[in-house]
Amino acid sequence: MELPEVTFFDDFYFWFNTETKKEYYATPLYFYKADYHLDTENKLRDVYYKETEKTNNGLKHPASIYFPFYEKLGLMLLRFLNADLSNYEMANKTFFYAYGFEILKDLDKNYKFELSNNYGSDENYLKATTKIFKDLQENLIDLQQELIKAVTYIYNLDNDSRLEKYTYTERFAVYLIKRMGKLYTYYRNDFIMRDSYSKKYQEIGKNSEYDLLDTLKEKNMVLSMSDTHKSTDLSSICYAILEELSKTPNYPIKKCQNCGMYFIPTSKVDEIYCDYPKENSRPCRDLGAFQSYTERLKQNKAMGEYRRTYQQKFMQVRKNKDNKKLAQDFENWKKQAKEKINQMKKGKLTENEVYEWILRNK
Repeated sequence: MELPEVTFFDDFYFWFNTETKKEYYATPLYFYKADYHLDTENKLRDVYYKETEKTNNGLKHPASIYFPFYEKLGLMLLRFLNADLSNYEMANKTFFYAYGFEILKDLDKNYKFELSNNYGSDENYLKATTKIFKDLQENLIDLQQELIKAVTYIYNLDNDSRLEKYTYTERFAVYLIKRMGKLYTYYRNDFIMRDSYSKKYQEIGKNSEYDLLDTLKEKNMVLSMSDTHKSTDLSSICYAILEELSKTPNYPIKKCQNCGMYFIPTSKVDEIYCDYPKENSRPCRDLGAFQSYTERLKQNKAMGEYRRTYQQKFMQVRKNKDNKKLAQDFENWKKQAKEKINQMKKGKLTENEVYEWILRNK
């Protein structure tokens, strides 16, 4: 695949591997006031915005297209859906820190700007990028809301029973055809460079013509292309990602029932809680599971009576520490009660049967 050598530093490139559920991207990434770490072995990056960091230069830090970053398939779209666009600092911390501001160059055809290689000071950089954000903030919020509407329909997040039998791809197509939102306009600024099987060629291209044909036939192998997209329009980038996701079966976008953030399940497609880390707290998936368990216990009258009876017997033993018979009776009761509860959980006893047993053996 022939790649541009001159203009690439000013463009955002991205492509997908649906087999490994990864998306790759290369971006100029105008890092400034940021602590940047690159894992060269795994090509992963961590960027942390540092509000108080002082530096002498604001340098454009290009990432080579031959050494791209990669993330979970769909993560860029998810980040934008979840981004806090209320002000510059939060927008930078929740989204732009990872992808740069150059992806806004073609968002509005009537608004043009250029990013510099060197801003010279913190103040100059913040002034330039803050102006870009404020000038385009309304466009960004509109884009985010339009994408949320599209995702809600395509992944049936409103649980419309009429949509259940249709695939993500079918819903995506109908959403475009019926022009149910502005999504159909978001593909225009996406230049696609076709992949001529370049990756597979490196792996098996040294084989002879007929050896290669036999290999493909014997292994029933299909060579799929991985086209590279080039764009500086966030709407076109999000459109391409959403289109790719819609073609990926059993890989839905969900809305967390605890925090409301959009996520893609990591293990089971019917997950209802995200696994995003929260400040000073466990992920919603951990909290949600605990809350659901607690709620189930509250609604189970046998478990409720068990806890009340347990506390009563425990306090009796505590107040009568010298009464060994009372303590032994409590241990025997605990053992029997736990056995009854285990049988209830396995379906061998009903909730009412365990409840009645606890009442008889108070």
